[in-house]
Amino acid sequence: MEKEQEDALIDALAKGVSYSFRTPILRRPSDVGLAYEDIFFPSMDGVMLDGWLIPAAGSDKLVICNHFIGANRYGYPGHLEPWTGQGGFEVNFLGAYKALNEAGYTVLAYDLRGHGHSASGAGDITGVGAIEWRDVVGSVRYAKSRHDIATMKVALHSLCMGCNSTFIAMEKHPEEFDHIRCMIALQPLSAAPFIERALIDAGIENAVERFDEAYTRYSSFRHADSNAVARADAVKCPTMVVQVRDDASTKPWDAEQIYERLPNPDKKLLWIEGTPVRYEGYRYFSQHPAEMVAWYDAHV
Repeated sequence: MEKEQEDALIDALAKGVSYSFRTPILRRPSDVGLAYEDIFFPSMDGVMLDGWLIPAAGSDKLVICNHFIGANRYGYPGHLEPWTGQGGFEVNFLGAYKALNEAGYTVLAYDLRGHGHSASGAGDITGVGAIEWRDVVGSVRYAKSRHDIATMKVALHSLCMGCNSTFIAMEKHPEEFDHIRCMIALQPLSAAPFIERALIDAGIENAVERFDEAYTRYSSFRHADSNAVARADAVKCPTMVVQVRDDASTKPWDAEQIYERLPNPDKKLLWIEGTPVRYEGYRYFSQHPAEMVAWYDAHV
């Protein structure tokens, strides 16, 4: 590969993770028979976030859900152009919400900044968690502020960028999470294996340095600012890490290292087998909710 081609590839990758992009909220909880309330609340820094509260009758348990980059509280319209490049299928979280609701959990699902209907943060720049951690704190504070859910037992369901955001929030403000019973960490991501898979495996030299230079030029961040491995030891609650084992976007050692660094001995690493498509992981619990419900039932 010529240097000009290498530079173009690095630039495209860096730009792609530097900006959030909005996709439509195609479906609502009522589409699967769930009553819900449209909600909004401030992030820790005042950015307004939109979401849904899906109550379960008689519930004393709450799961707070976020999402991956480019998605929103509903999921991801990957079956529609121009978003078909990640497998060509729809990611629909409503199946997971319905399974949780039927198991007795109230669900709070929200759009991270720059996604869905939530306000933009720093001009739609994304930190892949390095800014969005403030949204996680905002969601937890909002749950504490509502009289109807304030005393509920709380778990977190955090995906990819949303999971990185949660790790960073726990590192910066552990006092905000003392009451969290457990978490599912679905495909947290460190940049190093992403760079290795996309650039180093293609024979590009000095890939990390060159990526960081381009990434900083677009976003002012560096790849280490959202490293999930480096922050996994801040996650004190029981945690199940979930990852597509053969994910073409990363390497298995990333999930393995995150799992190993989790300090709570009550932890689990769940591999999703039989696909190299990362986005299959995002819809896994909508199609196979039993393991998700069992984890929360055991800990909440």
